[in-house]
Amino acid sequence: MKRYLRLWHAALWVVYLMLAPAMAGADTSTMPVRFLLTFDDGPSAAAENNPTASILDQLADNPIQPRIKAIFFVQTRYRKSGGSDIGQQLLRRIHASGHLLALHSGSDRGHINHTSMPPDELNQSLRDGIDDIRLITTAAPRFVRPTFWAFNNATLAAYERNRLHMLMYDIRVNDGITGGINYVWRLRLRVAAEMRIMRARIAEGIVPVVGDVIPLVVAFHDTNRLTAENLTVYMRLLLEEAHKQELVVADKPFFDAADEIHAMALTRSPDFLKWARATGLGRRHP
Repeated sequence: MKRYLRLWHAALWVVYLMLAPAMAGADTSTMPVRFLLTFDDGPSAAAENNPTASILDQLADNPIQPRIKAIFFVQTRYRKSGGSDIGQQLLRRIHASGHLLALHSGSDRGHINHTSMPPDELNQSLRDGIDDIRLITTAAPRFVRPTFWAFNNATLAAYERNRLHMLMYDIRVNDGITGGINYVWRLRLRVAAEMRIMRARIAEGIVPVVGDVIPLVVAFHDTNRLTAENLTVYMRLLLEEAHKQELVVADKPFFDAADEIHAMALTRSPDFLKWARATGLGRRHP
């Protein structure tokens, strides 16, 4: 019964978003932005100081907004990820905590570039990943994010055959790339640059209004230890730099309901596909 209620709520959100007034040509300067957090590559199989577990803790309890929900794009069979006992436990915890499980890789070879995989192997890995997630959630995942964020026409066709919607990102923070004692300040520069780009894209109407907010998809990696140690700092930076760019931020700046996240992601996915095909985003291979 609980599963059917979730499906019903998600359906209501989709209907609401489809019926929302078209905002083309409208002034979006006063529309609030809201951040949809996503995490790639996990879950971590670390026995101690597990970064995925730390991120789950911070999403649930932090001084900015408690009980934040996110989408986790997971590797289901890799021995250093979801293929481990610890990884399996974390996959179940992610789902039980109300987050969305989505597919990153279903290959036991791990983080393999989808564009370099033979078609049969890619298709089998997608089916395996879907089955793995279904065993935990009782429902097939709806979303995929390609490894290395690389895709081509063949991989897009494979996603479509397996009823997967590709969800990319609006903001890429490059978590953990800048080490050393000044990494937070360097990260601020990165977030500031990303937010300036978002302000321009919103003004140009590239990022749509969905319902009554402008949802911005943010990409992190839950296997990254700097992100795990500083996720709350990163979230605060997102808000501070959004305000500096004079973007209106929603009262609840981060999404906190799985049904709402599902509907937002389902609505935004075609936008990313259209934009990616037009700009070549993620197309590292022809």
